[in-house]
Amino acid sequence: MRVYVILFFTLFLSLTTHAGDNDDHEVKVVGDKNYSNNATLVYDGIDVSNYQKDINWQATAADPSIKYVYVKATEGATHKQHRYRANIENARKHGVKVGSYHFLSTTSSIQKQFENFISMAKPEEQDLIPLLDVETHSGWSAKQLQDSVKLFSQLLEDYYGCKPMIYTNVSYFNTLLGYDFRNYPLFIARYSKSEPQLNFGAKWILWQFSDKGVISGIDEKVDLSRFNRGCSLKDITYNAPKTKRKRNDNSRQNVPRPKPKKDEPKPEVPYPAKQTTSGSNKEKTEAQKRGEENAKKRKKMEEKQREEERKAQEKARKEEEKKRKEIEKREKELEKKRAEQEKKRLEQEKKQREQEEKQRKEDQKRKARENAQARMKADKEHNTQNLAQQQEDSEQKRKNDLENAKQERLASEKAKEESSYVNRKAGSKASTKKSSNQSSADNDEIKYNRGQKK
Repeated sequence: MRVYVILFFTLFLSLTTHAGDNDDHEVKVVGDKNYSNNATLVYDGIDVSNYQKDINWQATAADPSIKYVYVKATEGATHKQHRYRANIENARKHGVKVGSYHFLSTTSSIQKQFENFISMAKPEEQDLIPLLDVETHSGWSAKQLQDSVKLFSQLLEDYYGCKPMIYTNVSYFNTLLGYDFRNYPLFIARYSKSEPQLNFGAKWILWQFSDKGVISGIDEKVDLSRFNRGCSLKDITYNAPKTKRKRNDNSRQNVPRPKPKKDEPKPEVPYPAKQTTSGSNKEKTEAQKRGEENAKKRKKMEEKQREEERKAQEKARKEEEKKRKEIEKREKELEKKRAEQEKKRLEQEKKQREQEEKQRKEDQKRKARENAQARMKADKEHNTQNLAQQQEDSEQKRKNDLENAKQERLASEKAKEESSYVNRKAGSKASTKKSSNQSSADNDEIKYNRGQKK
């Protein structure tokens, strides 16, 4: 649902508490210059159409703040939303209360538009009361618009057994619909941080405060709305009548659509009844004069109203154009910012890769040094061990050589002694024969010398 309101103010930054068991929930709003995503918005429901494309209702229904959704069903006499059936069925399947709305057209008869709507919005599929979207009156006067909305509302009430809710904006209600619709359930669009203020003592039930919400499961921006203080889901719940109302087709046949404004007949000048008494000509002239003055006044009022409507439409068009340009400007700025961020990211990644490559090479060099040092240390330890072993072997060999030399010397000395002893013994036998009387003193000396050699 899209409403082009006349005045666009700063968007919702913070909302006061309200009735209806509402839970605060954070939601993003994109594309509005007056909104800060750091704010927490309170919202109770959304409305969708084909504009939102295919919706992941499982993800959307997981949002605890969404208590209801209005789905666009029809527009004018022939247009039907091809995603309506899927949205209604899937939203209900995942526990979201659903309702249907019709966008009122000024180029089709009310009867045909009504028939188009009820062909899509089946009463047994509705959780919420039907909604009539009133946003345009192109080609109609205020009176024609009011008559058309009344007729459509009566047809809906007869068919569904309850008053429909009317969707419009503040200016549209105050200047075009007005007093006769003050007791209808009202769904008011006002994209501002301040609540809607309606004339004629009218009170709204729902307030659509933004058309740029970002909801999980929905790719496009979404309208966000909330309940008025003291209002809740029960105020828009649809209770189907126990007995189905019979349609009075005769009363709805040949319902003409309002004539275009250019074909509207000129107002007739009221004349007083004819007088039979004297002086009636003078009274008749005065009454005719008053009637002509009243007609002129009405004509001026209508011209003034048309001029005000034209100015309002022109102002809304300029505001919309200004808004569009601002959005384009913001999008360009965002695109430029994204390009700068992407460039910066690529530079950072390049720098990081260079640092990683440098670190990798340094790690390789360090590892090579450590390996070389480890090899050198191992070689040194190996050489030290070999040297120590060689020294130990050399020392052992030296000891062995000394021991062998000692043994050889001892063996040589022993052999020499034994040879000497044998020789002495042989000489002793020979000398015994020559001198048997040798003194004992010589024998003792020989024994003494032998003991010395040992």
